[in-house]
Amino acid sequence: MSSPVPSVVHAFAIVRTLADGGAMTLSEVAQSCGISPSSCLGLLRTLVGEGVLSLGEGKRYALQPPWSDIAAGDLDRANRLITRARPVLERAARAWHAPVGLWRVVGRDRLQLVALGQSVAATRIHMEEGQRQPIGSGAVGRALAAAQRTGRDELARRFAAVRWQRPIDFATYAAQVAEAVRLGYGVDDGLSYAGITSVAVSLPDDGSTLCVSASIFAGSRSDAEYHDLVSGLQSLADEIAALDHKHAPSLRKARA
Repeated sequence: MSSPVPSVVHAFAIVRTLADGGAMTLSEVAQSCGISPSSCLGLLRTLVGEGVLSLGEGKRYALQPPWSDIAAGDLDRANRLITRARPVLERAARAWHAPVGLWRVVGRDRLQLVALGQSVAATRIHMEEGQRQPIGSGAVGRALAAAQRTGRDELARRFAAVRWQRPIDFATYAAQVAEAVRLGYGVDDGLSYAGITSVAVSLPDDGSTLCVSASIFAGSRSDAEYHDLVSGLQSLADEIAALDHKHAPSLRKARA
């Protein structure tokens, strides 16, 4: 895969951020997208000049029609999918005695937990809808990087932004992403959160921006139970993607 063009990546990050968050100031856009204010200002001015954005009261930037209409349609579609996914996640969480979440890429550098099925176990792993983490973090970061076939330079950038709870070098991380490509799922075994093992599977959507995850206490499952969890999570990803009425359940087999 060829390396992405940074300015193009940043421009699309700005458009996605404004689609999700509405009108924003320069500093808000720069912080959300992880872009320096000077570079962000140049991109914002370019997007205004091309008619993609408008500059309104309070020096706040917003999407212009038809971009805003497209973004609104995509946001409505995403919200519908999240609403439909919640009961599916809750069912899985009850069956697996583990929190099961749906994550979405927001901006350029963050992941957000947009829907969560809570475990009914007496001792639970605490997670909350709305929580965010770096895009390279955890099992979700590995699964998404694998699905996106992320280049080595971008992978290194994502890795460097993560605060790991246990030491890991980039070569090991890159090898784990390569393994996620081979297996079809990502794993974080206590590196992001000590004592917690997480597994994640990217949804077979067009942009590889959605992912499901399940988290368990390290060493709490037998090998057979662990493999059942992974298999169940892969089926769950296909089931949620099919709720969008855009992807057939057999799509993952065709992609493998």
